[in-house]
Amino acid sequence: MDNIVALYGHLEAGYTPRKVSISRWALMEIVRVIAVLCSFLSSLAYGASSAPPPSWPVPDIKTSSISTQPVTGVTLGSFEVVFERTTFKDVVGALGEAPIQQQGDAGEFQMWVCYTLVASHARVWLTSSELGGQKYIDGMVALRISSDVKSSPECPDLGSQHALAAIDRGIWLGTPLQKVKAILGRPNKSPKAVIYYSYAGKDGTFDVNSTLALRMRNNIVTELHAMHSATN
Repeated sequence: MDNIVALYGHLEAGYTPRKVSISRWALMEIVRVIAVLCSFLSSLAYGASSAPPPSWPVPDIKTSSISTQPVTGVTLGSFEVVFERTTFKDVVGALGEAPIQQQGDAGEFQMWVCYTLVASHARVWLTSSELGGQKYIDGMVALRISSDVKSSPECPDLGSQHALAAIDRGIWLGTPLQKVKAILGRPNKSPKAVIYYSYAGKDGTFDVNSTLALRMRNNIVTELHAMHSATN
């Protein structure tokens, strides 16, 4: 308390605090911290759009009784992505430039390119597994987003011309459960309100696996995962 009174007295007497010098290193460190903070706030504003796609929601996949492949690709506007035929080069050439990102290795490897469908409140990741050879799209994830989530350089807006999207037979975000069942039949069930269809069969000499997993909320599709492989 006495120190505070003494300081106040100095100020009353016209005391001028001495200048504090900041080293160049300290100034650069302050600038770095401010830059990191700005980057973090920017990621929050974009809804963490640079993040990888949501993880696969089915821990243990069992083959369904379905007799046809539930998913072979996705259509975005007039552009059709055919799994294991369409390349990342094809995608960015048709839909516009977007960074191709990756994570993991071996069986955990995943590469993706992300787009935002602002007009239809959706985000889409076109993905490639280890089997895709860092070239071919062999899966995808689509997620319903809120109207306040923005696009970003990491996940640019596709524009209204690509707002209409769907996988095989018209299934997409917002599709009612009853319509899914009418199209694909009875699904397998997984915890946390997820249903899925898994096909295993032959296409000539190739062993084909096609799996579609749908997360439901109030019996409406809010998240869609697809993966496809053909091996011999």
